[in-house]
Amino acid sequence: MSYSDPRPYAFSYYHDFGAGTGSMIIRGPEGKQGSIKEIDVEAIETFNAVTTEGAVNLGSSAAGTQYVNMGLGTLASGAQQSLTDTAADLVLDALPADTDIHLTLKAPTGGTPAGQAHVHVMIEWY
Repeated sequence: MSYSDPRPYAFSYYHDFGAGTGSMIIRGPEGKQGSIKEIDVEAIETFNAVTTEGAVNLGSSAAGTQYVNMGLGTLASGAQQSLTDTAADLVLDALPADTDIHLTLKAPTGGTPAGQAHVHVMIEWY
C-alpha cells in the first residue's frame, strides 16, 4: 500500500444513542497512515437534543474530537447525515500510523434521551 494506492476500509455499527454513550477503537494496518473519507449516520429512531445533542467523535483518546466532531442534532428517523454535509465536522482527516483511534458514539442529554442509528465510518489506509 502507498499513498498512490490507498486501501479503503469500512466500519459499520448499530448504536442506541438514547441508551448511553458507546465507544470502540479503530486501528489501521501496521505501519499505515489513514485518511477519513466519510462518516454516514442513518437514523432508525428520531434523535432528541434537549440539553446536548448526540454526536459521533473520532479522537486520539476516549471521547476525543481531534479528528471528527459530528453533532447529530434532532436527526429524524429515516434521515441520513454525512460528515461531508458540514465541513466543520471534519477537524483533521489525517490519522497517524500505529495509533489507536477512538470512535465515541455520544448520547444526547436532557429530557428522555433518544436516537438509534447505523453508523458507517470509511477510512483509506496508505
